[in-house]
Amino acid sequence: MSERIRVAYVAHAFNVGGAEEMVLNLVRHLPSRFEPVVCCIHDAGPIGEEIRATGTRVDVLGLTPGFRRPFDFGGVRRYFREVKPQIVHTFLMTASLYGRLAAMMEHVPIVIGTEVNIYARKLWRHMVAERLLMAGTDRVVVSADMVRDFYINQVHADPAKVDVIYNAVDWKQLDQTMTRDDVRASLGIPADAQVAGVIARLNEQKGHSHLFDALASTSGLERLHVIVVGDGHLRTPLERQVAALGIAGRVHFVGGRRDLGNLLGAVDLFVLPSLWEGLPLSLVLAMGAGLPVVTTPVGGVAEVVEDGRNGLLVPPGDTAALGKAMVRVLTDAPLRARLAHEAPELRPRFGVDKYVESVVALYDTLLAVRA
Repeated sequence: MSERIRVAYVAHAFNVGGAEEMVLNLVRHLPSRFEPVVCCIHDAGPIGEEIRATGTRVDVLGLTPGFRRPFDFGGVRRYFREVKPQIVHTFLMTASLYGRLAAMMEHVPIVIGTEVNIYARKLWRHMVAERLLMAGTDRVVVSADMVRDFYINQVHADPAKVDVIYNAVDWKQLDQTMTRDDVRASLGIPADAQVAGVIARLNEQKGHSHLFDALASTSGLERLHVIVVGDGHLRTPLERQVAALGIAGRVHFVGGRRDLGNLLGAVDLFVLPSLWEGLPLSLVLAMGAGLPVVTTPVGGVAEVVEDGRNGLLVPPGDTAALGKAMVRVLTDAPLRARLAHEAPELRPRFGVDKYVESVVALYDTLLAVRA
């Protein structure tokens, strides 16, 4: 048997999020001729521990490379020198910058970056760094056509080096172990209440504050409960916001839960009021579950949601429009049924098998060129 091809997947930490889910899907489904190893530059995070549970090697470096700790970069280089991967595939900003640079300096044969978001506010020094890194990068994988166009323009990337591979959803995440009523009871939500859900990191990008403003100010939403799945640095400010708005009893922060099938099974409507995006997997998962969705046409969302057919689109940051759309879905039963019927049609497009097949095809192409 020929020697396996070692692929190092690298991120600062594997917290709960779409990019991290991609790595989890890859290590679970790569063909046996590949040997995945996972490098957590800082710490493992919850997804890192799930990856470890698959039997995949997970290495935690405990480093924070950057201007404040410049010598930590040497630790990343040493890691690649010791592990000797044939492919380094990076995810998220820290690994995109320092992971790719370290891989190039250690002469890793193939270096691949990943861009899953439209970062309109990317720091100028990061943009300059990425422009320079493109010279030694074999490919950057992006999550949607819109992300590809933005990235090419932002960092002056060679279009031939930027490939679109839509993110994948493991539909097994929709498996349920609790009934709808039991989930609601566990959160203190009445069984007959109208309930919306949002799954997203608690940061500015995801627009939670606009959702809460809409919940508090829109006629017709006075009895609506919202389940908020996810964590992040804005959790405390957002909890203060809902308290100040007088809606704390109807907003349920549940943290970074992994039983998404149970939670989505307990809601009537999925809302994602993002201000900017790549292609959010939580939205795809909710649509695959047959939920009507209200979201914003940012990033790759417009490549998935057709307004009025399989979801409703509202302008980002428009609280009034968001609230009106939510009321429309909750009060118009034929519309709600139509959206719920059309939404799951995207399932074949976002299956794990298709994603892994596309990534492996990219690896094989680059390996053939190197050979």
